[in-house]
Amino acid sequence: MNFRIYFDIPIYVILLLAIASAGLAYLMYRKIEGISRPRQVFLAVLRALSFFLLLLSVTNLVTDFVRFREEKHSVILLVDDSKSMSLSDGGTPRPRVVNNILESPLFGKLSSDFKVTPVAFGSSVLKISSLDSLKFNQPSTNIESALIDASNLGSDGDAAFAVLLSDGNYNTGGDPLDVARGLAFPVFTIGIGDSTRPSDVIVRQVIAAPSIYAGKKSVVRAIVRSTGFGGKSVTAYLMEDGKEIDSKEMTLPNEGDVEASFNYTPATVGTHVLTVYVPPQMGEFNRKNNSSSVTADVLKGKYSILLVAGEPSSDVAFLRRSAETSGDFDLNVLIQRDGDKFYTHNPPDQTDVNRILSQKYDAVVLYDFPNSQSRTTLSDISALLNSTRVPFAYFAGKDFSAEQVAKLPRLPFVPGGIQPGEFQIGISPLPSSSVGLQSLQTLLNANFSLFPPLYYQRIGCKPVFGAASLAVPVLNGVRLDSPVFLVDQVTRSAAFLAYGIWRLQLMSSLSGLSGDFLQNFFTTLLRTLIGSGKQKLLTVHTDKRVYDPSETVNFNALLVDQTGSPVDGATVDVNIKRETTSRSVADIRLAGESNGAYTGSLGGLGEGKYTYVAQARSTASFFGADSGTIVVEPLNTEFVQTAMNVQLLRQLASVTGGKFLTPHAFMTGGLQISPEWRKPVTLTDTKRFELLSLLPILGVVILLLSIEWIMRKIWGLP
Repeated sequence: MNFRIYFDIPIYVILLLAIASAGLAYLMYRKIEGISRPRQVFLAVLRALSFFLLLLSVTNLVTDFVRFREEKHSVILLVDDSKSMSLSDGGTPRPRVVNNILESPLFGKLSSDFKVTPVAFGSSVLKISSLDSLKFNQPSTNIESALIDASNLGSDGDAAFAVLLSDGNYNTGGDPLDVARGLAFPVFTIGIGDSTRPSDVIVRQVIAAPSIYAGKKSVVRAIVRSTGFGGKSVTAYLMEDGKEIDSKEMTLPNEGDVEASFNYTPATVGTHVLTVYVPPQMGEFNRKNNSSSVTADVLKGKYSILLVAGEPSSDVAFLRRSAETSGDFDLNVLIQRDGDKFYTHNPPDQTDVNRILSQKYDAVVLYDFPNSQSRTTLSDISALLNSTRVPFAYFAGKDFSAEQVAKLPRLPFVPGGIQPGEFQIGISPLPSSSVGLQSLQTLLNANFSLFPPLYYQRIGCKPVFGAASLAVPVLNGVRLDSPVFLVDQVTRSAAFLAYGIWRLQLMSSLSGLSGDFLQNFFTTLLRTLIGSGKQKLLTVHTDKRVYDPSETVNFNALLVDQTGSPVDGATVDVNIKRETTSRSVADIRLAGESNGAYTGSLGGLGEGKYTYVAQARSTASFFGADSGTIVVEPLNTEFVQTAMNVQLLRQLASVTGGKFLTPHAFMTGGLQISPEWRKPVTLTDTKRFELLSLLPILGVVILLLSIEWIMRKIWGLP
């Protein structure tokens, strides 16, 4: 018998319930007259069954029906399907070695004695139906994930052991030994490849600065590994989008790494592919790893900024220093000294002031300007802000004049009266849903508790519609309602209504605040305002910048409205073109997820540089567009380490109780298999029933009671 039934309550309890049900039914029907004895017994049985099922339901009886079956033990076959397995050792391709093992009589005997589950692994892990599916072209190797998958496949307890065919080199994921120590079955490892290092030159890594600006020199570093070419002089080349930029002579070590540094001064803004290439050497083992690439996002080098101050002050000096030392800005400064007279870089005359005001700027910074002394120049500044819609940031000072400030256009707040007196306050950040303000919020949230006290006049103001209040003042431990820091991304304006910000830098050592906080805050604020005019409601990016031809390109998009709230239910289409020909190569539609997220993927792109344009629409309107660049070229990750990692393969076998074998050892002797593994394993399938939750049981009770009632009526019983 291969079935068993288990109850969660003792069987004698069930018997007692059955006896009680029969007894109760008997007592109810034993004195009924007018019907024959068989009819009386029939009705009593119906009543007893009804009582019994109801009592079982009340006890919430749980019943397990267990089926037992015998099957062969399973063997999990893990085959390394990565690119490094496509190499040759001594003229013998590694795929041929793998095929010889899998087609050998010894492996055939293994397949007949066990249930073999083949799994291909590399950058991903995939259970395959046929070994013909192996391509040996996955762009990276993750042995840890392969062992985790093997552990999951053997979780039923039927796994006898696993067989791992690999060169033992992994370049993604964690240490596979950590997973191997927890496996419930042994792993036999069969090493593929030569364990001696061949003569090779490998460009292991290219490192570029995270922020690169057009027209500014930066350094690109490359790490080159050499084996067997000690003392040889070679030339390494830096190329931008295939064009040579710089070159360096280097002397290769016999075994180890050498670093080369290249000068890189990008001429244009945009995404560029930086490649370091070392020409192949005579006798080199593998020529596919002589180059490596990264992508660099080149930003505009410097923004032109105008700083207008209502008076000389420490705050002005610190703002000015922050802008000049950041390297991000070209700064012109006007400091009011009396009415329309200003201090400038040059001798103060009206011609110089007019020249400065007539220039085009990427942003304008106003500190305590205008104030009660400001005259005609206020009209000139207002005209500048109006005519070009240039982004601007307003910083309040001790001479704040609500009447004068109200004359400025596009303010993020409506100025009101001032409560007399100067107060010292702290800052309390407020949350905002705007995606474009995340950098500012991150800076504030990380540092506001370290702020030294700032000065503040209680300005009666309120944000204009659409402006975000990012912080409020805290006076004597009480948060005030009036905002102290506001940003309006639509009008591209900001206001900071506390002063004494020089303290953020001068007193940073006392408060624990980072000494460069003010510069970071000032730079981030200006870049946010400048970028707000270019902010896209649709933001699309790919999960990587450089892809191997065998990899899938994954797109992720975020769609928001003008307030920063996510938009669902839109249609987001992406068109991909080859950059060199502008020829469209693919169109995909991203699938909507939730909270404004959209995703999609595309495979099969050949080598080259591609551009993509994404557009978001609904039936009623066009939301926006975004674009980007995709680079597809062979990656060298798999060819950095080409020799078999015999040490790791031995350790994996040792910690699991398995054994390491060479291909020759397997072909001549096979695996040392325990006789117990050849015996069938007993597996179980369990189905659980809870009577209280089963409607059919209640249906049976109702049916029994209904039959009883009908029969009573037919036989003339009450």
